[in-house]
This record gives sequence, structure tokens and C-alpha cells, in this order.
Amino acid sequence: MGLRNYDRWSPEEWRRTAETVAQMRKAGWDVLSYCRACHLTMKVDLALVERVSGPQAVLWNRQARCRRIGCDGVVEFRGKNPKITTYIRLTAGWPEG
Repeated sequence: MGLRNYDRWSPEEWRRTAETVAQMRKAGWDVLSYCRACHLTMKVDLALVERVSGPQAVLWNRQARCRRIGCDGVVEFRGKNPKITTYIRLTAGWPEG
């Protein structure tokens, strides 16, 4: 019996593997910010977030204002572990334990 395909993991399972920005950076995650209003997509510099907000900063279940001038939209974060092929929304319940 083999391991279950990583692409079938739930966001909660992924969150357990990389809760903080430091853990995401160490694991090689690629994170994007995506505005739901204007669709502006930007790469998130995890090293910068870690330096500014600290290594325990969490992007899961977070939103921010869009940085595009004139847009009043809300940004959500999407991430991709190197083991999977698509980005997932970084929204998940709190890990148990």
C-alpha cells in the first residue's frame, strides 16, 4: 500500500505541515496574493514577511487590502507546496492538537 497522492490532501492536512511563514519557506512553498475584485496576482516574498512580521507569522485564513491603486478589493493568499501541481487557497480550519 502506497502513500496517498499529495494532490488529494485537504487544506487542513497541508496546514499541519506548514503552519507558519518560516515553515512554509523552509519547505519551499510558493505563495501568491490574489485580489478577488481586480484579479491582481503577486508573488509573496516569504523571507520578507518573515523578517517584517516574524517567523511565527501565519498566512492561513488571512486577508489584506489590494495594493493596486484605485482597487478596494480584498486579497486572499494561495500557496503551492513543491509536492503538488496547483495552488490551493490558504483557508483551513485550525489544526487539532
